[in-house]
Amino acid sequence: MDVVRSAAVGDGWFPPLDAAAEALQDLYRVLNPAGHIEKYLRRLCEHAVELIEDADMAGVTVLDEEGAASTAARTSREVVMVDELQYRSWAGPCIEAAESEQIVVADRTTASERWPGLASEARRFGVQSFLSIPLPALEPGVRAGAVNVYGSRADGFARSEVALMNLFTTAAGYAIGSTERYRGARQLALQLERALDSRAVIDQAKGVLMAVHGVDADGAFAMLVDKSQRTNTKLRAVAEDLLASVHITET
Repeated sequence: MDVVRSAAVGDGWFPPLDAAAEALQDLYRVLNPAGHIEKYLRRLCEHAVELIEDADMAGVTVLDEEGAASTAARTSREVVMVDELQYRSWAGPCIEAAESEQIVVADRTTASERWPGLASEARRFGVQSFLSIPLPALEPGVRAGAVNVYGSRADGFARSEVALMNLFTTAAGYAIGSTERYRGARQLALQLERALDSRAVIDQAKGVLMAVHGVDADGAFAMLVDKSQRTNTKLRAVAEDLLASVHITET
């Protein structure tokens, strides 16, 4: 998508509002809770580079439940290289943004003062300016991290560009949160489905034992449990074996 820059405002550039709105609409069209969130995040990175004047590349860092960082989406191979520099030393704008939940902006001078090793190594990949905005943790257990934008200019990223990226990052956070909630709900539904299916199989096996041995429901269930414990076999498997043997006998 080609983006025409509007006139300068203050120390930065504002892309036309219709271009920003179109980008957000595209992100919502891509969002599919049942699909892969990585596709959505990759599209977000692409829009960030298109809309932000000083952006040359972008990526998304996510933290897993143990706190380990990884790059979930990126626009170029160089993004992974710059990210890995920060993961190995556990220092840099993407780490600080993810952990502090604060926006981190650094030009060449600031980066050299705060992370001299990172700043020096990042220049090998054409990166001199950094912008990292934390992904909002919408609820406990939802993955968090940061959207990272890297620029080749020594004095990159104006205040207006930070505001625009904050908007996109908020959208990304909601996407991740809704996807995680969907997957959690789907997993719970599958577990309940399996539990109900097991209950049906066990009830059928109980009915067979009641008819054959003249016992009540509790007695039939006790017989299934006893065999399960003696053979170290799950209760459902014992019930399935019993029903299979009855079917074979009838055949």
